[in-house]
Amino acid sequence: MKERYQYIEEKNEALRDILASKKVASQDFLEKFEMSWVYHDNALEGVVYTGQELMAALRPGAIAAEASLMPIVLEIRNHKSCLEYLREEAKTISKKSGGVTMTQVRRIHDLLAGNTPEAQAARAAAERRERSEKELAKERERAGLRKDMPLHRTYFHEIAQPAKILPALEKLIDFTATAEFREQHPILQSARVQHQFIQIFPFAEHSGKVGRMLSNLILLRNQMFPSVIHSIDRQKYYEAFRGTVGSFANLMMDAMENSLDNALKYFRDDARKYKAVN
Repeated sequence: MKERYQYIEEKNEALRDILASKKVASQDFLEKFEMSWVYHDNALEGVVYTGQELMAALRPGAIAAEASLMPIVLEIRNHKSCLEYLREEAKTISKKSGGVTMTQVRRIHDLLAGNTPEAQAARAAAERRERSEKELAKERERAGLRKDMPLHRTYFHEIAQPAKILPALEKLIDFTATAEFREQHPILQSARVQHQFIQIFPFAEHSGKVGRMLSNLILLRNQMFPSVIHSIDRQKYYEAFRGTVGSFANLMMDAMENSLDNALKYFRDDARKYKAVN
């Protein structure tokens, strides 16, 4: 395991050096990577966005969004807001602090669910109407912790009973503040938090996404490239929650290596094109 950590760290460092030295090419790469991140993160949950929908949401100057696309565009922009939040949190919080907080958990969920004043204003402008009190009450209920056991769900593993959600979530958060957790490698920290969070499955909606965001917050805080699990590994991803943290960490590292290899190849190919032109 240690050898694999080192292998990923070396690739991560190589990519960081390239991103720091090639500002213009890096900007183009990071925009494409963000679009891919949003696509695969949603595809893991069974929501597949088209290229037109992604472009309309993430590059509004490049393509105009039709009125019929606006609900999807707003969903994608909620996801983008969450990625921006992760990047800002990673900058402002020392990696030595190690853990995650309940504030972060709730903020990430609110951003994904569009339960923020900014998202609600954007939605009201798109719909051109105010939400009824009944609709608002339903949205507030969805913003809280899960209150039932869903009969039909995408994930196959056993999840916490509603009464046990808050104690289990607090226990996980408290563990991330311990010396034992801080001494672990960031990849193992990241895998452990996501694996345990999705065992708890605290929200009726977006639990999977929140778990992956928390996991990537830890990686970003430690200057590591995010772990974006490809949608073709969807079944493997679901099955991994029936196994151990160690096996899940391996799945995450597969995704990290794949992303790093593709990123390094992107810049190698770009360099070859530059030489060919000149």
